[in-house]
Amino acid sequence: MGSQMVSFKGTRNGLVIVLDPSREFEDIKSTLRAKMESARGFFSGAKFSIADMHQKIPTSQKGELEDICRQYGMVPNPDDSVVTRSKDTLETARPYQSRSAISAPVGDGEAALMVRRSLRSGQRIVYAGHVVVLGDIHPGAEVVAGGNVLVLGNCRGIIHAGIDGNSSAKVVAMRLSPTVLSIAGKRFTPDLTGQHAGYCRTARLSGRELVLE
Repeated sequence: MGSQMVSFKGTRNGLVIVLDPSREFEDIKSTLRAKMESARGFFSGAKFSIADMHQKIPTSQKGELEDICRQYGMVPNPDDSVVTRSKDTLETARPYQSRSAISAPVGDGEAALMVRRSLRSGQRIVYAGHVVVLGDIHPGAEVVAGGNVLVLGNCRGIIHAGIDGNSSAKVVAMRLSPTVLSIAGKRFTPDLTGQHAGYCRTARLSGRELVLE
């Protein structure tokens, strides 16, 4: 029920935290804090806005929720007008992909962020949907995604896919040799140096084990 009470949606302007105002505020607050804690560090630096689906959130309550997000390194979106409280508008933003969402028809589309450059050491990308990198991910660079991560180049950085528990998430790269790889919160430090250097590789979960294809 907590996932319906507080959900994260990715938009071109950052993350939108959507609340169910029919729930008790203290329950919403504790659920948000639990989600932040379970993904500690993943959202650091990400812009966010808070919205509900039906009515305006009291300023005092919204401030408390924003303070929780700030404690985990998130940054309030300075242009809060980009988030409307219209159900139709919010439904165009895609949440973290669940196992059931993966089976949706291809024509429906899924949220993806296109990164049209290589990522250097110290650079970090955080996005609630899929992330596609048109370049290399160098050691010291980091990608955090709610869905899949596709790298059309060398992947040698830190990769977190399916961060909201999406065990169906995959990491695909032309050359896959990350320093750290995690899927759905399960962290691995695979030694892939020199393995199948000329082939595209996919990392996914099978149960609790990491499978490389």
